Amino acid sequence: MLKRLGLLLFTAIFVTGGWGQAQQPGGRAEVARKAGLPVQDQHVQLSGWAMILCALALQVGPLRRPAALTLALILAPITYAGHRFWGMEPGQARLGQRVHFMKNLSLIGGALYIAGTS
Repeated sequence: MLKRLGLLLFTAIFVTGGWGQAQQPGGRAEVARKAGLPVQDQHVQLSGWAMILCALALQVGPLRRPAALTLALILAPITYAGHRFWGMEPGQARLGQRVHFMKNLSLIGGALYIAGTS
């Protein structure tokens, strides 16, 4: 019961974040391009749909490990491109980006943990 609840709560951010990426990719793609990544709007949309699919797949035992690994791989470039706090001036915006960066690192860690124990 706790494992099921934990997986559901863990996947909530991937469903909501993935939906946002799939529906409104432009801003995220622009941020990635500014970070030097060759990203088109369609890449961001595909990433969003992949997040949603992986979130659902985490609920199915045999699919859990590949879904978790895929989520970790999706999050790595998003974390690097989207939350570059180290290049910002000190202040609230930098702090906010640092929090998001660390949150994403925690999500990557959680996904790797799920992959390693499934």
